[in-house]
Amino acid sequence: MYERIYKGENEMQAEFRKIPVNGKRTSVADQKRIRKVISDNAYRIAQECKVLVGYPRMRIEGTKVNLGAASIMLPDCRLIDIEELKKIERGGVK
Repeated sequence: MYERIYKGENEMQAEFRKIPVNGKRTSVADQKRIRKVISDNAYRIAQECKVLVGYPRMRIEGTKVNLGAASIMLPDCRLIDIEELKKIERGGVK
């Protein structure tokens, strides 16, 4: 599951490179496109892995989009980060 999340982040970064990002001068339309890319990726992950992924600390920094740490909600409604998800998947820790 965490590998799919990393793959999604890489796909999003590839899409962000296609969008003209210029810090605070980024147009509103481009900001909406960025949010749409994130939303679409989160939807695909939810469909495939049955977890919700959000990026509450996403921000535009200069000419790139910084997603920040992913916040992951498991089916039992626990909020965890990607490192905790790795531990759960590798070791079976709850």
